[in-house]
Amino acid sequence: MKHLVAIFFILFSASVFAQDTGLIVGKVLDKDANNMPLAFANVSIKGTSTNVSSDVSGLFLLENLKAGEYTLVCNFPGYETKELSITVDALEPAEIRLELGSFTMPMPLTASIDSSSKASVLQATSTSLN
Repeated sequence: MKHLVAIFFILFSASVFAQDTGLIVGKVLDKDANNMPLAFANVSIKGTSTNVSSDVSGLFLLENLKAGEYTLVCNFPGYETKELSITVDALEPAEIRLELGSFTMPMPLTASIDSSSKASVLQATSTSLN
């Protein structure tokens, strides 16, 4: 009987502690490719070492989080980095959908010379060589 009470106490304690944590489940999508899943994107919680990668279908799961406010950071090489504030509740999973757009590099300025400028440059060069 003592063993049965001890086992019940241990199981009851474990269930009470398990309800203190919440989770975030989500999907990372490619905004520029008709919301196709973005596999192996990095999803982390800002200010912590907690991070996961999305699977081949773009899904990710962050578990064992205390209830409260978090900032998720999602990034993938060649795509914009996105930050999202989210509230975690121990009673209900937080579900999110992240759409990342591709990152475009700004075009560098280029100079061009019109044909009249080329002729002037060529004339000046040939005159200086003589």
